Formats: sequence, C-alpha cells, structure tokens
Amino acid sequence: MRGLALLLTLTLMAAGELPAFSAEEKAARPDFSGVWFPDAKASGRWPAERPYTSAMASARESWNKTYTPIDLTRDDENTSCIPYTLPYVMTTITQYPFEIIATPQRIYQLTEVFGQVRRIDLTGLETGDRLPSRMGNSRGHWEGNVLVVETTHLLPLHVGHRFPSSPAQRMVERFALEDAGPSGKTLHVEVKVIDPLVYKEPIIVRMVYKSSADVELGEYICGQDLWDQHRDGSSSKIPWR
Repeated sequence: MRGLALLLTLTLMAAGELPAFSAEEKAARPDFSGVWFPDAKASGRWPAERPYTSAMASARESWNKTYTPIDLTRDDENTSCIPYTLPYVMTTITQYPFEIIATPQRIYQLTEVFGQVRRIDLTGLETGDRLPSRMGNSRGHWEGNVLVVETTHLLPLHVGHRFPSSPAQRMVERFALEDAGPSGKTLHVEVKVIDPLVYKEPIIVRMVYKSSADVELGEYICGQDLWDQHRDGSSSKIPWR
C-alpha cells in the first residue's frame, strides 16, 4: 500500500498536480503528528466582551428577551450532543485530547470529544463546491516551518447561540511546533476568526497544546447523555431541545 501511495504521489507531481518541494523545504517542516492536550494556563481566551456589529448586538438582545433566563447546565447544545464547530474545536479548553496524523497531502485531526474528524488539504488543488459543515473546508500551505491554514464553508450558528456566526465566517490558523525541553514538545496555534457580519474586527486566540505521547483517544458516546436527558425530562424553551 505504501508503494502504491508513493507511486500515486510521484505521478501527480510529474503531472503538475501536486507542488514539488526541495529537500531543504521538506526538512524545515515540523511533524505535528501525535496526541495533544490544551494547555489551559498557557492558552489565550476569547475576549470577555465580543466586538459584535450593531446589527448582531441588536439581534442578540431581541433573542435574549424571548428566551432568557437560560440554564447552561441543561440548555446548551453541546450538552445535547450537538458537536462543536470550528473555531471552537481548536479554542475550547477541555480535558479531551485530539490526535493529528500528518501526510504529505493532507493532515487529519481526530478529536476525542464527539469523535469529529477534520481534514486539512495541502495539495493546493481546486475542489468542487462544498456544503457548509462543522469542520468546514480547510486548506493549508507552508511558510517556512509554519503551517498556515484557511478554513471556509463553516456551518453558521444561529443568533441564539452564545457565540453566533454567519456564512461569511472564515478562519486563519498558524501552526508552529516548539521544543519545551524536558516537558516535551508544544504545539502553538494562532487562531484568527474573521466574520464581518458578526464582529466589527477579527478575533485572535493563541492556543498552546502539550504533547501527550502516552495517551490514546477514547470513545465518546454522547447518545448516553441524550438518553439521560430524556429519562429525566426537560422543560427547556431552547429551540434545539
């Protein structure tokens, strides 16, 4: 199988469908493969007061008048087993790890929470139309030893969400690897969120992840939570409940 994959790669490069890189360029690139945990102390946070546009601030005020008060211990879409979207897959501080598997053409990010899969294309090849999704369409390129990834086609979150977004949202990330000495490697990711229909200015969150070579991703069976909610009953006014 490896021989077949190598033959396919060489064929595509010869046809000009994959970029050719020098040995020096390849050597400069870090390998992000491995299991990573968010470092809560070293990572940044979203601003306490988000810079909403006047239109979004007005829409949220109207929504809140209709649906508040909200009990976030129950009335939270993630508590109801609805998976995260980007950028929150990258910026949420949780005790759940994710694993990166890197290949020359694509980087795969496997998350333990909700069992989501993200694919970052590195070929530069054009793709067809993409429907919006929670992970969107991520395309990356190298700037020296930094991987720059732009993500579009993200599923917009309704105005009632605590952190709304629009179809115009896109995300630009910069991945860099650092050697933290005896404590191992750290993955640094600058996450820039650009959504002119929601925010007056881009938001930047700088995340740090610790290498966890002795950890394996586990199963995440969120359906059990849904059953528990059904068994306990719910009086929520939130639309998705």
